[in-house]
Amino acid sequence: MANKSKELLLDNNNMLYNQNQQIENIVSTLAQTNQTAAVVQEKLNDQGEKIQNIANTNKDIQRETRRVDKQTNQIIRREFYMKLILYLIALLLFAANIIVLAIKLSN
Repeated sequence: MANKSKELLLDNNNMLYNQNQQIENIVSTLAQTNQTAAVVQEKLNDQGEKIQNIANTNKDIQRETRRVDKQTNQIIRREFYMKLILYLIALLLFAANIIVLAIKLSN
């Protein structure tokens, strides 16, 4: 009976030892996982900042593009009116030449 008790105690001791080993392995794995998660979190934060910077740059570019589009439209409108004025002046000069020619021919 003493041997049985001794064997039971040894078996229990071995089971506890194995369980402690498993717990140590789990703790080690958790520590590694935590370390990996910290690195991943840091990289995600860096990428988040990069994405935010890119988004801000994109907004700036869009704002600048709208401003340039407005200026381009103004230039196109001015060009149209300048051409219109030039054609009107050319037409008036042509009409003035015809009138002057008619006056000279009638004299």
